[in-house]
Amino acid sequence: MKKIFFIAFLGVLSLTSFAQGTIDLTVRWNISLNRYEVYAKPTFTSNSFTWGNSQVSIVVPASTPDASLNVTSVNAGGWSTFNKIYAPAAASTLDFYSVISSGQPVSLTAGQETLLFSFTFPDGVCRNGVRLFVNNSDPSSSASGMQGGDFKNTIDNGLVTDVYNVNYNNTGTTCSNCTIVAPELIK
Repeated sequence: MKKIFFIAFLGVLSLTSFAQGTIDLTVRWNISLNRYEVYAKPTFTSNSFTWGNSQVSIVVPASTPDASLNVTSVNAGGWSTFNKIYAPAAASTLDFYSVISSGQPVSLTAGQETLLFSFTFPDGVCRNGVRLFVNNSDPSSSASGMQGGDFKNTIDNGLVTDVYNVNYNNTGTTCSNCTIVAPELIK
């Protein structure tokens, strides 16, 4: 009887995590606040999503000074730099930073962005080309120079299920936001 109950419990648990949906991530430069911001956009709504252990990895040009990021937590727990690799042989023009959180419940709305954390470089300078790690194409932990560091983005939903999906608008940040459109140039 206990075995049947356990199997039924696992079935409900897997249906719950499957029905919950996924979360996409992005990073962008906030010109008015002079900082980078990392956002989560879920495919589901939850007033108290159990955000568990998670990792979001940042990729920056290798020309960036080798120093830890200044991370400011906003949602889903306390975020901090965990691992960093500078200009590994597998991607010598890039540096990699993993930012982790042990998680904390957070309110999420389907299709709406939630700010997770912001960060700056110690010198406060904006650098073009900052983006998030791409799980299926950036160097794996076994790639030359990665020193076994796993930089894959993950979001644990508290049930040991990874609900991270993809990165969106992940072509690299720009440090200026020009929003003038053609008709305004004539004025």
